[in-house]
Amino acid sequence: MKVLFDTNLWISFMIGKRLSSLADVLCRNDIQIYVCEQLIDEIKGVIARKKFDKLISNETRYYFFEMIYDICLFTEITVDAKSDIRDPKDLYLLSMAESVPVDYIVSGDRDLTDLKQHEGIPILKYSELLDILSHKR
Repeated sequence: MKVLFDTNLWISFMIGKRLSSLADVLCRNDIQIYVCEQLIDEIKGVIARKKFDKLISNETRYYFFEMIYDICLFTEITVDAKSDIRDPKDLYLLSMAESVPVDYIVSGDRDLTDLKQHEGIPILKYSELLDILSHKR
């Protein structure tokens, strides 16, 4: 299964509150997690905001990116996706999803989840992905 996680899920994982089970998902052998340089840049930009200094230690940031580079598969964006997405800055995620192509886009961002799908690729909330994975075991 090929999956793309949106920035908000990675941030939640680093903060460690809602998505502690993401570590289990990342370690599954039947899932390939894809990232691209734009996604990494967006994550770095978000966690550089002052409000995250109290929530995410430098050590957590370091180990988080070590994990990303060890576990995730990097891809180039080769498709210029077209969509009526409300937030055009998320268009690169749809382009990346088409470029791989992934089986699922997973996000907590309503601008994406309200679309339900893009070019036949389902856009799920994290809880929906967990439901799918629980039926695979």
